[in-house]
Amino acid sequence: MADHEMTDQPPPEQDTAMSDADKIRAKRLAKLGGSSTPRPASTGPEASGSGSASGTSSPKPTAAQAPSPQPRTQSPQTSDLRSQTDGKTEPKPAPRINIKPAATASSAAAPPPAPRPQDTSIEGWEDRTISGIFRITLEDRRTHDAHGNKVYYVSSLKQDLQDEGRLLRFTTDVLDSVVLEAASSHTQGNALEYLLGCWKRVARQTKSITNKSDPKYEIVRELRRICFNYTIFAVTMPDMFGEEAPLENVLTDRLLLGPDDDRGICFDFLQEACNRAEDDDTAKKALVGAVEDLSRRLARTSMNSDYKPYMLALRSLIRFPPLVTALVQSESFLPTDIEAQHIETQTLLGPFFRLSPMQGDVAVNYFSGAAAGDKGLIANAQRALRMTLSTHQDELLDIANTFIKNKDSRESMLNWFALTVNKNHMRRALQVDAKTVSTDGFMVNVTVVLDRLCEPFMDTTFSKIDRIDIDYLRRSPRVDIKDETKINADEKTSDEFYSTRLNGASNFISEVFFLTVAAHHYGTEAANSKLSSLQKDVKWLKKELEKFETERHKYASNPVQLRIFDAHVKKIKDQIERGTCTSYAIAGVLGDETMQARSMQLMRYVIVWLLRLVSGTDFPKQDLQLPLPSEQSLAFRCLPEYFVEDIVGNFKFITRMMPHIITSIQCEELVKICIVFLRSSEYIKNPYLKSGLVTILFHGVWEIPHRSKGVLGDTLFGNKFAMKHLLHALMQFYNECESTGTHTQFYDKFNIRYEIFQVIKCIWPNPVYRDNLATEARVNLDFFVQFVNLLLNDVTFVLDESFTAFTQIHEISKELKSDPNMDQAMRQEKEEKLTAAQGKAKSYMQLTNETVAMLKLFTEALADSFTKKEVVVRLAHMLDYNLEALVGPKKSSLKVDNPEEYGWNPRQMLAELTDVYLNLQGKQSFIDAVATDGRSYRPDYWIEAHKIMAKFYLKNDQQLKQWEAMARAISAAKEAADMEEADLGEYPDEYTDPLMATLMEDPVILPISKQIIDRSTIKSHLLSDPHDPFNRTPLKIEDVIPNDALREEILAWKADLLAKKRAERSSAAGGDETMDTC
Repeated sequence: MADHEMTDQPPPEQDTAMSDADKIRAKRLAKLGGSSTPRPASTGPEASGSGSASGTSSPKPTAAQAPSPQPRTQSPQTSDLRSQTDGKTEPKPAPRINIKPAATASSAAAPPPAPRPQDTSIEGWEDRTISGIFRITLEDRRTHDAHGNKVYYVSSLKQDLQDEGRLLRFTTDVLDSVVLEAASSHTQGNALEYLLGCWKRVARQTKSITNKSDPKYEIVRELRRICFNYTIFAVTMPDMFGEEAPLENVLTDRLLLGPDDDRGICFDFLQEACNRAEDDDTAKKALVGAVEDLSRRLARTSMNSDYKPYMLALRSLIRFPPLVTALVQSESFLPTDIEAQHIETQTLLGPFFRLSPMQGDVAVNYFSGAAAGDKGLIANAQRALRMTLSTHQDELLDIANTFIKNKDSRESMLNWFALTVNKNHMRRALQVDAKTVSTDGFMVNVTVVLDRLCEPFMDTTFSKIDRIDIDYLRRSPRVDIKDETKINADEKTSDEFYSTRLNGASNFISEVFFLTVAAHHYGTEAANSKLSSLQKDVKWLKKELEKFETERHKYASNPVQLRIFDAHVKKIKDQIERGTCTSYAIAGVLGDETMQARSMQLMRYVIVWLLRLVSGTDFPKQDLQLPLPSEQSLAFRCLPEYFVEDIVGNFKFITRMMPHIITSIQCEELVKICIVFLRSSEYIKNPYLKSGLVTILFHGVWEIPHRSKGVLGDTLFGNKFAMKHLLHALMQFYNECESTGTHTQFYDKFNIRYEIFQVIKCIWPNPVYRDNLATEARVNLDFFVQFVNLLLNDVTFVLDESFTAFTQIHEISKELKSDPNMDQAMRQEKEEKLTAAQGKAKSYMQLTNETVAMLKLFTEALADSFTKKEVVVRLAHMLDYNLEALVGPKKSSLKVDNPEEYGWNPRQMLAELTDVYLNLQGKQSFIDAVATDGRSYRPDYWIEAHKIMAKFYLKNDQQLKQWEAMARAISAAKEAADMEEADLGEYPDEYTDPLMATLMEDPVILPISKQIIDRSTIKSHLLSDPHDPFNRTPLKIEDVIPNDALREEILAWKADLLAKKRAERSSAAGGDETMDTC
């Protein structure tokens, strides 16, 4: 009774009063085991009305405030889960009298009463909304809602309401304990699953109320707050709901379900977490932990599994800037002292970038049916692979862009990219240990994303190229270049240059530009190298398998050994399949034209940037001038070598594999950088890079559909810059590649020169090139004489090697045919020699044909250069020697079966060599040199050559007449030379050249050895070897000392002796004439 009176009277003091709702809530929490403290009554028209959302607040989800579950028998001294407010008291409604009839069997079996009309009051709406959102009921006979969903019967709350004489309605005031009880009941799944479903429903309800002044808005706002708080409790303190703490973050699986699943994490939940982050970061920390767990799980999977939910989960989270900022603060985002091989599995973003079809198991899955080499099957698989990877890379770009655009996370994202680059320097080592570096798939994805981050500033007009700051590398750059080889500086020079740090901050364009160039070096270019080495490994394994399988019969009688043998064979076959599939996958990825077009766009920027740097001009607005300044920019010299290497590698691949994607304007820029660094080759110290520039031009003149001159041919043929500088640049590198500094330099130079010949053949029909060449040959004679000398060296070597190989093929084949009963071992030995000779002939003959063709072209255009004293004798003797081989008595030794297999056409070779003779027919020095060749020159050979050319129409009538006239001139010169030699007799030793054993005409003294030698002899020697031939000290032609006194002495001796001999012949002729008249 006392209690009844107290509830009827207004409380004397607001801070101690308890409303009916507070009493009920206190009882409920006590029964659930929680603690409660009374709170002031909220104002409202009646006790059952909803409290103001602004006047109440649920507890923050922290461990200190969370109630822990207790047995229901404990003391009802509980603390409210909600914070206290200063709301006013509300009058308690009059108690209602409920008369309950006694239950009877008939009444128990009676059908449920008809539904009452829906209560349209705000209190009725609040009751229905709470019931629908939390799927709870106060009706004991109601087990499902109108949509068939299970509902939880809150019997204890009903009893409490009845005890207090209140309407059986749900209100926000009593919701805390109800939610806790419903979630702890596990009748609708675990607590988190139940509460996330409630959150989805309350979020939808929130969107349906747009008018913030509507009372319903405050009710729903309060429901939203309570639901979110308890959801976070379920994540961070599952024991509050009678559940054990899971081993992993419980939000992880919810994120993987996606935002649209009732059990998943929706965008509203993430937004709410962000809104509350400033006051309470519990939810934010839980979400970061979930992403960390996602990352760890993804690191154990591949594209063979369902990886898309992981991508969707991350992309959903990073839509919210506060979460992006929180993610970069995670210890796993940028861990310290991490090794390269662990970046893709132990950093937060690593597993997302790791996904790629280039992973071994994924590649096998794509190409398992294509291992036999079905090109159609392989092409289809590669197309599917590219589509999958392209979609994935689009999502990676979206992720990276989100971090970059957020000012709080940009630096961390750039640091992560720098980490991937700086830790993977060993990917470009000569021998790469795959266990110590990141995978190709990971690095290619990083490179592609960085490429696309560069796109906004890479316009066609280069309007922002001046924003790329060369001093970036001197301002504490993210990119580590300390151990990198520099373009043209040694380690000491580079260290001194970079030891001086500059002030100021680097702009974003410079940051991304330098990162992307480095990423290309360690990403796509390294993958390209991996592809080449992988293909070689597979080829070697196949050969080993063939050899291995021939040994199987040795183990057939021993089952144990046979099993071991078969297991080893299977292991090799598995390695071959995996290697083959991986190589197909890498080729498929690198063959993505869209990706390569983006890559090429970056390389175009690098080209223009480098040309601006070395020329000091505003290129491309201003024209380039060659040669470049003699003094090189130290900033350029100290740049990492990969700035040029990336260009070379990228365009070598594109011009070979997909030249059609290169645009005309890109062709011009590409041609210019090739010409610039071949013409001013001193700017780059690595000969491999310069040879790569030649290879780009070589690939560029290959015929492709609709372009007979290749993708670069038209540019090379008609571009003014190319016409002015290309030919000289090619000839200059032809000279330089004589010595590349590698152990394979002797053979490297032939490959380089073959490519140079192909480019020259493409441009030779343009007369401007020939005119410019002739003009420059007169001005820069020594340069062209050196070129001629090296060309002669090559022609001599390749002709000799080719003819020797054909002679061996001819003789061995003849022996094998003549003796069918030859000993088997002897036959096998000879067949091996025959195979070796055939391989040698094939490899050299192609180069021979091209070299002789070049000799023909250049003797036509540069006859003066080929008839200088330093080279004319060598040229004449080389031609005579090979003419003898083609038409002399041993010509039959060059006959082989199926000569076309080797590219061998003796008649064509004769036609090419005789063209060289005819090109020089007007040069007396050449006529004399042929005539004095005592080793190979024979008039009979010229007659035989004339017969063959006439018989097979190798020359027209005019050319045949020229050949005859030249033969007569040589014959006359030989007679005169023989007479002079007979007149001079034995030369005095002091007049004789010590190397050539000929009479010196212009003797000089070598400065150190003090040997006396003819000037033409030492000049010819120095063209090939810059050392004194007598003591191997360095020597230049400018260093020799003229011996004028000896020269005059020789000339006087020769003139006197010849005059005496002529007088003797005249006297003898006169005496004979007198005797005849008598």
